[in-house]
Amino acid sequence: MLKTIEAYYENGKITYKDSMPPIKKAKLLITILEEGAGIGARLDRFKGIFKKRVDGLEYQKNLRGEWS
Repeated sequence: MLKTIEAYYENGKITYKDSMPPIKKAKLLITILEEGAGIGARLDRFKGIFKKRVDGLEYQKNLRGEWS
């Protein structure tokens, strides 16, 4: 079973938001989300590149006959 645990890293220590589940052995995938400046500013350079040409809901309604 996959589980997501919220924790904080500060000065070399990991502090869990809630208590750590009782797991003896597990493979971990750690994603670091830095606090402070978000990635929004870095993503602004892509603004306007992709044009929305198709309404997704309309496309699905047209694609699936049972929705009409």
